[in-house]
Amino acid sequence: MTAHPATYTTALLPILASLLPAGRPLRILDPFAGTGKVALLTAWRPGIATYGTELEAEWAAQATARGCGTPISSALHLPYPDHMFDAIVTSPTYGNRMADHHAARDASPRHTYRHVLGHPLHPENTGAMQWGSLYCDFHLRAWAECRRVLQPGGLFILNIKDHIRQGVRQPVTAWHVRALTQLGFTELTRVAVPCPGQRHGANGQARVNHETIIQLRACAD
Repeated sequence: MTAHPATYTTALLPILASLLPAGRPLRILDPFAGTGKVALLTAWRPGIATYGTELEAEWAAQATARGCGTPISSALHLPYPDHMFDAIVTSPTYGNRMADHHAARDASPRHTYRHVLGHPLHPENTGAMQWGSLYCDFHLRAWAECRRVLQPGGLFILNIKDHIRQGVRQPVTAWHVRALTQLGFTELTRVAVPCPGQRHGANGQARVNHETIIQLRACAD
């Protein structure tokens, strides 16, 4: 079984679940499903149905086995009809050094999508995208697709984290919120969750010490 380097931290799951509507069946989508850990939300919200998309076959198979319906597909072309989902729950890549994708040959610790998977990533896998214009363009298009398949008034629950590059904190979280706001979402709730992150590499101690969970609502059409 091929591991995944960045699944949902288990401590995030009850927080994510608490931000979902209670008392009724829900259809939940994770457009960056990975190994389908979003399916574990059923422990806190019985009766929900989880779906996803994932580009790497090894991880998609694990997601399906967990009960998350996950075809091999891109977040840019979601294979679902308009307004199908009650909520999006997702943790996109952060655009940090985990996106390094050269085939390193030395014995130093590596914690990247490329090295854990063991082969080159799919061309549309954001695990190979560093923070910058390519990353932003891709996610803006992906969030527009999520807006299409989300019901009017549906929820978007985002797990994201800033990172440090050349001593400067990169505004990844702020960018995602701004992009979603431009697409017609309104921020409702924000939760900071302590998360020191990996400490590999020459700049291992230069880390933002928390992840952020943000709950937004799509405007009614």
